[in-house]
Amino acid sequence: MKKVFIRTFGCQMNVRDSEIILGMLQEKGYRQAGRLEEADVILFNACSVRRQAEHRVFSIVGSLKRLKNGTSKGLTRNTHNAIRNTKVIGVIGCMAQNYQDEIFRRLPHVDLVCGPANIYDIPQLITKARNENTQVLAVDRLRRPLLPDCSFRTNNLKAFISVMYGCNNFCSYCIVPYVRGRQRSRPLKHILDEAKGLAGRGVKEITLLGQNVNSYGKDSRGKINFVRLLEKLDRIEGIERIRFVTSHPKDASKELFRAMRDLPKLCEHLHLPLQAGSDKILRWMNRRYTLRNYLKLIEDLCRIIPDCGLSTDIIVGFPGESETDFQKTHQALQRIRFDEAFIFKYSPRPKTKAAQLKDDVPLEIKQRRNQALLKLQEEISLKKNKSLLDGSVRVLTDGLGNYFERDSSKTNMLQGRSRTNKVTLFAGKRDLISQIVNVRINRVTTHTLIGELNGKKN
Repeated sequence: MKKVFIRTFGCQMNVRDSEIILGMLQEKGYRQAGRLEEADVILFNACSVRRQAEHRVFSIVGSLKRLKNGTSKGLTRNTHNAIRNTKVIGVIGCMAQNYQDEIFRRLPHVDLVCGPANIYDIPQLITKARNENTQVLAVDRLRRPLLPDCSFRTNNLKAFISVMYGCNNFCSYCIVPYVRGRQRSRPLKHILDEAKGLAGRGVKEITLLGQNVNSYGKDSRGKINFVRLLEKLDRIEGIERIRFVTSHPKDASKELFRAMRDLPKLCEHLHLPLQAGSDKILRWMNRRYTLRNYLKLIEDLCRIIPDCGLSTDIIVGFPGESETDFQKTHQALQRIRFDEAFIFKYSPRPKTKAAQLKDDVPLEIKQRRNQALLKLQEEISLKKNKSLLDGSVRVLTDGLGNYFERDSSKTNMLQGRSRTNKVTLFAGKRDLISQIVNVRINRVTTHTLIGELNGKKN
């Protein structure tokens, strides 16, 4: 029986795509390999959103040349010959769509390059690469077929469901529309059938995925929108929690916030990327909202769901970002007080509008601004977590976690997330895994709540 190894880089969409590929290959008789070296097929599902991630993938895949030329340590001469003739190495996903046959030029030992819209062909493409001893390029599609996805999941408690593919926003810094194509909403029946099937297998939490979930249905003549989809999913017996990512501020609404308040299974957490606090930079980013628009959304959200967890994305060092522009972003973080912020240094992406602008913010300034926002956000996150001391949160226990004391001693604990998406650790028996429990918080760190069991829900 052949073995496949997949390593995934990037967003949750890539994680779900890797599951789909694994499921298809299992149907063809493959087993999942625990180690790269023991696999017959090695696939890298690679992200192209940031340049640093691409460089890392090129480096890792480049090191696998040893598996093709017989220099891998610990393998016999006969094994080397077998590897050279049968092992298939592939780069798939957004990075494959972005670089296409350039990957073959830079990494001649790679056998397969396949874009996100071609992933349903991967079993046949692997067979072709092996049987014909040829390099296979599959990047001809940008519109992904709207097919029912396979049921395979790597987690039997929590699962991702893609509700749409691609994006129509064309933010000036973002490569996603160029590598994943224009927005396509999946049929409602496919999504509901997938959720019901997961519930029947014991999955308790689903996370809906899309580049901009708020615009679900807008490309299908308005027959159903995202809030109506949430209402239908909330009625599915067995599913206990529903999350979603990512929301675009230009399409977020009070209707969505009221659904988050009123639908019992919908968790009170919103990831709403701000990206910058300067209207000038937001305009150059083609975000199609102002800081004032964004602050009004946050005001509405906090009025409708006072204790909602809120996270965001920020880019520093966008072309033309002055010190004044950066200070506006710094002030916005101070004012909004996110629970969590993912802060990145700008890097130009080929094909995007921003790549035509001069990358004129020096790296040392990007790094300084990045560190300043990280420091500010750590202070805010810690204060917000401290406000939860002596209170209780409801946690879906999903596994084991470790807490390290100041003296570096390790304490084994159970781990889960609250409805507001806070990582929470507590002591308890393993039979609580997959259960929702109440945890009383008595310690916190910047990113974690620590507490004790305070009653079991079910």
